[in-house]
Amino acid sequence: MVATPDPSVKMRTLKNNFHLAYRFILLVMLLVLAGCQTTNNATRTDNSGQSQPLMVGPSGYTLQEKNNLTYTYNSDIYLDVVIPIFDPGLPLDAHGEIDYERVEEENIWPQLRRAEAKRFAIQTKQALEKIRAFGSVSVVPTANTTGDLFLLGSVDYSDSEIVKITATVVDSTGKIWGKRQFEHRVSTGFFRDSLNDNKNPYGPVFRQMGDYVYTLLLQRSEARKKTIKDTAMLRYAQAYSPEVFNQYVGTTLVGGMFGLQERYEFTLLSLPSENDAMLNRIESLRHQEQMFIDRLQDQYTAFDMNTVEAYRAWQKETLPEAKAARKARSDKTTKQIIGGLLTAAAIIGATQADSSLQGVLVAGAAVGAVYSFKRASELDAELSVHKATLNEMGENLDIALGAQSLELDNKTIELTGTAGEQYEQWKAHLYKIYQLEKTPYKAL
Repeated sequence: MVATPDPSVKMRTLKNNFHLAYRFILLVMLLVLAGCQTTNNATRTDNSGQSQPLMVGPSGYTLQEKNNLTYTYNSDIYLDVVIPIFDPGLPLDAHGEIDYERVEEENIWPQLRRAEAKRFAIQTKQALEKIRAFGSVSVVPTANTTGDLFLLGSVDYSDSEIVKITATVVDSTGKIWGKRQFEHRVSTGFFRDSLNDNKNPYGPVFRQMGDYVYTLLLQRSEARKKTIKDTAMLRYAQAYSPEVFNQYVGTTLVGGMFGLQERYEFTLLSLPSENDAMLNRIESLRHQEQMFIDRLQDQYTAFDMNTVEAYRAWQKETLPEAKAARKARSDKTTKQIIGGLLTAAAIIGATQADSSLQGVLVAGAAVGAVYSFKRASELDAELSVHKATLNEMGENLDIALGAQSLELDNKTIELTGTAGEQYEQWKAHLYKIYQLEKTPYKAL
């Protein structure tokens, strides 16, 4: 005898299936909505994203500053800042060579990224100069140079829409003042406003870096800043006569901690006499080196001016592509997740399909999975088109540095090669002069 199904059990099963379907559909809807951006803003926000209270009518008159930070530097000690060309952030393999497979995967165009490494260093210099709390601010080819304070930058990401730069601030004693990553996203509406014609789309990230260095500077005492300047001078003298000046500066290798790399730190042990003839001569050579660096600034400025039109055109044209590529990546990921959930639901439902409702869910989940994976594939094709466009538009930016002739002790010195090569040639000539004066009987 076949038992008659209990109607109440059948009803409970149907209700459970309905609740299961409801929760499943709700989950899918939440996932879809998570990939969307809300564009309807009811309140006005400032640059930090914080809502501002509504106010009309006059509220007093003040001079409006573009930056929230007010620069007031009450000191007679001005540190000279050195900004080596930024690390372009090209991925490297285990042997320290450029990993071109990752370059391709990450949409990096090396020529463009190297040009950005120079441009971003120059624009950071300009931001620091506006603060007026430092001595000279110079862009140099490498960190192998003299200076009181070094700002080391690395281009972590750049695609015309989003830029990420890590800045490490180190003084001449090897002490790391701070390390931070800065990020900015350019709105696609930036280039629609004619008031932005002479503005740098990435400008905010360089102002943030300048403010960061300024804030760190204010935390240093007058005595500390003087020690930094004295250490910078004596370390320069060490490079010329280590046998004489090593006694004034101690060197310690410090292990990396808290995410900071291993580094050398330098301790000022004592100071030579103010009338030390050898130190005075080295100071004059240091002045000659600084004059070369000052002249190099003109070439970097010219590079910035010569590339600004092409770079801005590239950025304006590729900004929509970069945004579309980012959206395509986000949409593709969302579609893949939903497709995976729908596939899983179809498999689970097929093994437990004991009602017409579950049968409908199984069929719906299967169709949804096919559509989601198909859409993800289409987005992948769109993404490939965006990548190709970005690469094509970033192909033709590079820099060349012309030869130059300089006068030194009534002799004309011809410098050739890149900025770094010319700088090293100039330093070598200065060292020859010092050695010649130190040992005039030698033929150098």
